[in-house]
Amino acid sequence: MAFTLTPELTFLLGIAVFWVVLYVLAYVFHLEKRGFDVKPGYFMYRSKALNSFLDRAANKSRTLWKVLSNISVAFSIGLMVFSIYILTNNLLRFIFPPIGQATPVFPAIPILFIRLYWLPYFLLAVGVIALTHELAHGIIARLEGIPVLSTGVMGFLLLVIPPIFFVEPDEKGFEKASLLSQLRMLVSGSSINLVTALLVTLLLSALFVPSPAGVLIQEVVPNGPADEAGIRQWDVITAINGIPIKVPQNYSDVMSQVTPGAPVLVTFLHDNREITKNTTTEPDPSNSSRAILGFIQSFAPYRQNTLGLDQYTGINLFWTLFWIYLFAVNVAILNMFPAFPFDGEKALYYPLASIVKKRKRELRLTLNILGWGLFGLNFALSFWRFGFLSI
Repeated sequence: MAFTLTPELTFLLGIAVFWVVLYVLAYVFHLEKRGFDVKPGYFMYRSKALNSFLDRAANKSRTLWKVLSNISVAFSIGLMVFSIYILTNNLLRFIFPPIGQATPVFPAIPILFIRLYWLPYFLLAVGVIALTHELAHGIIARLEGIPVLSTGVMGFLLLVIPPIFFVEPDEKGFEKASLLSQLRMLVSGSSINLVTALLVTLLLSALFVPSPAGVLIQEVVPNGPADEAGIRQWDVITAINGIPIKVPQNYSDVMSQVTPGAPVLVTFLHDNREITKNTTTEPDPSNSSRAILGFIQSFAPYRQNTLGLDQYTGINLFWTLFWIYLFAVNVAILNMFPAFPFDGEKALYYPLASIVKKRKRELRLTLNILGWGLFGLNFALSFWRFGFLSI
């Protein structure tokens, strides 16, 4: 049997080569002297180059930053409650199905839960969100007089979490700050993520026509009817048998009337040209009475761009903005969840600790047990019910 180097294996081999080269360079050139720390499983680069920028940004509009950070504290309470509600409600849906359909909860790990073709959008979105998130922490820290030791970049083995930007505040300075100053710094990251999500939403509304113009194909089954008809990833189905297709429901309605093995006339947008071709449906492997054309993953509505960009450039712009929006919203909510290492853990612990005074260690341990217990149950039940799902 011939060995096939799949995209997934290529990706993993690329990561292996990256780490080998990184370890060799670190050893040969003594990169630790330049602030580059390479250890088994992760690397970290620390620098003070951005510290002056953080000071300038904090001092430029102090009143504005104060007002915004105070608003952020109020918003963070809502985000924390909402994050707990989402996971609790989802857990109840797992346990009591009549309440409603539970949503699978999985970590955002490439290959395992995110298909490889999403990787460029995924990495860019994580980079944008991490950069703005940490810069907000750094600016508010300096505004509140909390020293920042360094800024830098951190990466982990296998890149299951992509390299991210970080700001390292002085822990002693943080502990000495007032409770309100601590809270302002802790919640600033989630707040800037919400602002980012709002700005991206406005961009999506301005740059893309609201009404869908077809069904966007995310992935095609090799040698299936669609593949043989010449339909490729990011092509757009606009009609079947002359019936216009605007949204995924239109596609489902039309295909439900087609029998397996029946010929169909498919009209699709490919490379800015509308093409019509005949192909023959085949039975669905999971339901032989259902006709399929051979597409993998769910469909997405296709929205034309308002900039006059070509088909694929417009689609790539849309997905770039969409992934930034997706991560901005999810990080804003998840980061306020009260469990380590999220900022929500400290944002809840410090106010409670100022009231409890004693048994602070037990308080913090209890918060994390409850938080990660809720997360763990959602993860476990997701695997049990859905198995390995990837988007």
